[in-house]
Amino acid sequence: MFSFSAYFWNSDVYIGRKKYSSNEILTDYIKLCLNIDTIEFLITLDELKSFKASLLIDPEGSYNYRERYNDYVYGAMDTFRRIDSWLAKLPPYNKILRFPRKPFNDLLNEHSIVFEDGIDYDNDEMITEDTVNEYGFGYKDDCGNYNIYINNFQLIEFEHLDGKDFIQDVIDANREITNYFDGYIMFVTSCLEVEKIFLPFVRDYLNSKDTFLNTYEIAEQFAKFEKEHGKRFDKLECSFDSFNYTVFKDSNGKNILCEKIVFPDISSFFFYDLFSGIKKNYIPNYCRNCGKFFHISGGKYLLYCNSPVKGKSGKTCKELGSQRRYNDKCKNDPVWQTYNRAYKAHYARYMKKKMTTAEFEQWSRLASELRDKAEKEEMTFEEYYKQIRK
Repeated sequence: MFSFSAYFWNSDVYIGRKKYSSNEILTDYIKLCLNIDTIEFLITLDELKSFKASLLIDPEGSYNYRERYNDYVYGAMDTFRRIDSWLAKLPPYNKILRFPRKPFNDLLNEHSIVFEDGIDYDNDEMITEDTVNEYGFGYKDDCGNYNIYINNFQLIEFEHLDGKDFIQDVIDANREITNYFDGYIMFVTSCLEVEKIFLPFVRDYLNSKDTFLNTYEIAEQFAKFEKEHGKRFDKLECSFDSFNYTVFKDSNGKNILCEKIVFPDISSFFFYDLFSGIKKNYIPNYCRNCGKFFHISGGKYLLYCNSPVKGKSGKTCKELGSQRRYNDKCKNDPVWQTYNRAYKAHYARYMKKKMTTAEFEQWSRLASELRDKAEKEEMTFEEYYKQIRK
């Protein structure tokens, strides 16, 4: 129910005709997990497992079990609605699933033979669109037949029934109930894995040096995470339903040769996409100003997001953070202190017309080059100090 096909080409991922950047979807799930308490995920998962066990049809179930079945149905439906509210906001499901989702009571009505419907078939009682009783109401199906749509789910007394057809109905119903629950259980489990595995790895290891990591540093940080967190990635079940190559039309209608992978769950997709994206510098990162996660699409490593800062006259985290970072460097780093003082001195000369625009721009480029070399210790501080003040 929650499986999907993804087409990978370079740093692009196509799902349901929608194009995403590598690790863009994971970034959205990290944001969700930071906004929802772990306890809520755990409670939701426990509810799903408990309702699943209670709603699988047991022909030998007790009277109390049959009487409480309806309460279990509507309790489960409340849980499904809560999860659907998350799914409707999250890629790729918000684009490939239809909302509202197929209600659980619709599924049960496809197996109405196991539920009381209040109709006296021995006396040839007729069902019409006006039929209403304690178990449901009459409706006409696509074939023109009248049936009861059940909304009060009370299991029949199975001991009065016999036959292979009925047994098969119970088997079919339990299989579909299982599949319905397992999809939701897998999704909530994936959210917990994002919180327990992907989030700490991305935040505390992948972005630990405030720059893109090279191949050796990635391996080093991955090994360190696995050692310090009990080999969580090693325990993660990443699986494909299928893997092959296929020609796919990109967003411009041009043919591209893609990896086509069918993922049974979103967690397996995250596992594959995370490390594919890391190789191309497409990664999730967290803003050093507001703490929110944002997506880096290759290019320059960014420490700050573009979110506006409340009470700062439209200024963004990127603007404020960059200025704060620059000021901190100028206060604490001798290389940047020297650069800042030299810049102010040369800018004063420029403003007093003692330097032309071309001369100031030429000096600015040279000063930046000297600063970068001094930071990398490619020249001594004494030589740097001497040259930048010329």
